[in-house]
Amino acid sequence: MIEAFLFLFTGIIGLVTLALMLRSYQSNPFCNFFLVLIISVVSFRYFFHGSYNLGLQTVVKPDSGLYSLLFLIIAPSLYLYYKHLTDPKTAYNPKDFKHLFFIIFLYLINSVEVLRDSFLFYFGSMTNFYLITIFVTFYIVLIFNLLKKKVWFRKNLELNRNHFNLVKNWTIYFFIINLLCSLMVFVSLYTEFKTGVKVSGKTMAVFSVIFWSSAFFKILISPEILYGLPVLNKTLLKFNNSEVEKIEAVNLQNDVVGSNWVLEVAVKEDSQDYRLQENIRANIVSYIQEVDKLSTEKFIFRNQKVSQNDIAEMLGVPTSHIVYLFKYHSKISFTEYRKNSRIQDALKLIDEGFLNLETLESLAYKTGFASYNPFFIAFKNSTNYSPQDYSKVKK
Repeated sequence: MIEAFLFLFTGIIGLVTLALMLRSYQSNPFCNFFLVLIISVVSFRYFFHGSYNLGLQTVVKPDSGLYSLLFLIIAPSLYLYYKHLTDPKTAYNPKDFKHLFFIIFLYLINSVEVLRDSFLFYFGSMTNFYLITIFVTFYIVLIFNLLKKKVWFRKNLELNRNHFNLVKNWTIYFFIINLLCSLMVFVSLYTEFKTGVKVSGKTMAVFSVIFWSSAFFKILISPEILYGLPVLNKTLLKFNNSEVEKIEAVNLQNDVVGSNWVLEVAVKEDSQDYRLQENIRANIVSYIQEVDKLSTEKFIFRNQKVSQNDIAEMLGVPTSHIVYLFKYHSKISFTEYRKNSRIQDALKLIDEGFLNLETLESLAYKTGFASYNPFFIAFKNSTNYSPQDYSKVKK
């Protein structure tokens, strides 16, 4: 009775979590889909199991036997979830269906009598245990290597360490839950195959229920961790009204960049930009500050090829947000902003004595210009001095 209640309770909590996730599904569908699938499978399975054993419904019986193999889809789905979480730009790929091949193969060899009696089952019923263990372990190792490379031991971060730590802490927590649940499945299957009980993988499920419950509660108290890097960053960049009122007091490092921005803009209603404005209005100030920080502290424009897409990736936000920012909230175009930032960088380097050891051509390349001529023209238009004259004045 207590076990059935735990199943039902966990299923309900999972469904509540699922409903919360679906509210923001459109914000990052490729990242959300696999976690939605995982929690849907887990929640409905626990819900039907608990409600049936408590006599609340008699339509859907607890799964066991051959159909239990289909729940192995959770293993590859977890891998694909982490893959999309760590790289939000990853789009849905039909090749992902290759992860289902083994499950289909396992289902077929257990459902076709000829295959059941073939050499494939040399170890008898324990063959399924060995195959499932290898399959799940393969994905656990795959996930571990992915997270180790992309998150846990990654050091070349360009900004937003708090943002990164949220992702890191969540992946560590959720991976441990995955690992513990996998161990419980192994123990359950081994026990069921050895004793001849109809296979369901739920002999030790009471422990898995506890693990999944903790994951659901973790999600409910911090739902922003579900939706990949863009929404994580959006959460971290939210500013209150007092900060918005202080925008003019923000200490930017040069006048050209600092006076570039405007807060209040008019966008035509019923347009796509207007709908976008409603979604990101609260983040405009933080976007401005982060873009200026990239320019004046990270010197991203020293890279000749840097684009709005690159900035969006660094901030962990959709490219459309950065395009909107420069379209409506900047007094100059992105190209002009990039050029002015490079000139400000050059001025600072000259002030710091860069030309004492280097040439003007080196300064042009250093600040991101493809050659000296465009650097000369941009410098003179911005300062009314040629680079040579300005350096002489500074001396």
